[in-house]
Amino acid sequence: STAEIRDEAARRGYPLDFGQRIDRAHDWLYLRTQQFVEDTDHRFAPPDAELLPVPATPFRLGLVTETLDRPDGVKFDLDLNLDVTLKLPNIERRLRVFVTSDDVAESPDVAGERRNFRAGLRFNPWDEFDFDVGVRADLPPVAFASLRWSRFVPLGRWDVYPFAKLFAETDEGLGVSTGLIFDRRFGAATILRSSSYAKWRADRGSTEWTQAFLLARAEELLVAERYGRMVRSRDLARAWGTQLLATGAREDHVDYYEASLFYKRPLRQRWLYGYVEPLVRWDRKYDWHPDPGIRIGIDVLFWDLAGRRARIPPVPVRPLAPEDRPVPMPADDSPPRAFTRPAGRP
Repeated sequence: STAEIRDEAARRGYPLDFGQRIDRAHDWLYLRTQQFVEDTDHRFAPPDAELLPVPATPFRLGLVTETLDRPDGVKFDLDLNLDVTLKLPNIERRLRVFVTSDDVAESPDVAGERRNFRAGLRFNPWDEFDFDVGVRADLPPVAFASLRWSRFVPLGRWDVYPFAKLFAETDEGLGVSTGLIFDRRFGAATILRSSSYAKWRADRGSTEWTQAFLLARAEELLVAERYGRMVRSRDLARAWGTQLLATGAREDHVDYYEASLFYKRPLRQRWLYGYVEPLVRWDRKYDWHPDPGIRIGIDVLFWDLAGRRARIPPVPVRPLAPEDRPVPMPADDSPPRAFTRPAGRP
């Protein structure tokens, strides 16, 4: 809970070197965020109700730069990603508040594409379904609503993640997106992945699509408490591999192909990760000229205090269903336990 994290932070020693000062800055921001969430939950709780402990709120901040050497000059893009899932038990036990930079259609990340933050409420009306309603930051603000179906299907050494989503926004109207991921595991730390995505929007009357193939050697996953979301390629940690990708704005049209190699590893206490990915892109707009480039990025995880995060055993590469994913280590350092889904609830 937030109170337990606050008590443990008060017992930390004085920072003695630069690394410990970085950890202290990480913990300071993490604690301030948890305090804000707890105060918000208590402020809007029913006045006559007994206050429940507020669970810690994990959030993740990603920053990626992309540089491409185009025939008409060097192009530079900067992407910022944020994932937050709030749990406010005193406001509503089954209410989930989220903040994310992912678009409502869950399109694959594209460097340079503007993605404003979204915030909203998430409900589980039926098993395997999520209903979201909220607002996207824009001028003027954009309201959205979506209904998402997803499943995790283990088939021996194959894991299958299908999803389908019906969504609507006040500025772009109605749309549908679908995705299908096949993961094949080899040994303890190798993944072969096929990822397919398609999106149709009524205002455009065409289907955008992306197809990617990934082969990665990974010893660890970055796993947050994400609701109903499959493990994504950027959730791999302490990993290296290769990816092939093609995407188009119409079902019979290819905009560009891309091939890349990537390497990711922890830089500090398993809360700060570094990422580098050299790539080559063949773009229709540039007559399929092979344009070299590179992505460099970091992931900052605010999932626990830095010292506790370092003691949590790494999550293995084997993808798991959301209900089977590990939760952070308790304060007494006992082994991690599996989250058990309550009977009758998704």
